[in-house]
Amino acid sequence: MCPIKLVGFDLDDCLFDSTGLSRKARIKGIEAMIELGLYVDQEKAVETIQEIVEEYGSNFTNHYDYFIRRLNHLNYRLKLSYSDRYKYIAGAVKAYHQEKVNSIKLYDDVKDCLEKLKEHSIKTMIITDGLPIKQYEKILRLELDKLIDLVVISDEIGIRKPNPNLFEYSLNEAGVKGSEAIYIGDRIDKDIAPANLNSIHSIYIHRGGKYDIKDKSADLLEINKPDFEISSLTELLAIIDVINKN
Repeated sequence: MCPIKLVGFDLDDCLFDSTGLSRKARIKGIEAMIELGLYVDQEKAVETIQEIVEEYGSNFTNHYDYFIRRLNHLNYRLKLSYSDRYKYIAGAVKAYHQEKVNSIKLYDDVKDCLEKLKEHSIKTMIITDGLPIKQYEKILRLELDKLIDLVVISDEIGIRKPNPNLFEYSLNEAGVKGSEAIYIGDRIDKDIAPANLNSIHSIYIHRGGKYDIKDKSADLLEINKPDFEISSLTELLAIIDVINKN
């Protein structure tokens, strides 16, 4: 068994609370519209924006625009003027982004883990899906560029998870074999499955995000079983010791 030379990480809901931050930011957007004079019940408004996120996906860029459309035509029939519509949308977008800037932070166990890996001369890498500008912005705001050795972003090279070629590319970039690497992620389908296909030691981390299946159906876990499951990165060095000794 080769000693571990590389530890790769997913970014969102692995190194920081992306799910919680996005939800909090969307609520701030709703609050901003109400402060600007939009006459809606806040609880109902939050339910509506969450419904839109579930229907169109979290990466959809027009959540608040569709929120106003829905209020106009279905929920409240407010019949807002065009100028009022855009005032509310602009206010929501401003509050949303401000909250994301103000509140983004690493999970408490991340920095210490990365520093300890560096002390052990183990390379670190982020392998994440997403638009390069958005993902690099998160990395810079979290100051991960100072802690991580290598970054691979799917849309930068034209391969998205769960395509195992993304992980093969990442191994080549790091100059290591799968048996010399660990990958940690919060999704069975997009993190664990492609890692397993590349003979990378896979670790499923439970962060309580939207894809955490700890308390849901475990079918995916049975099909793509991770080598290890953890709830904190404080458990990582002990796992590395076990792999290296075996």
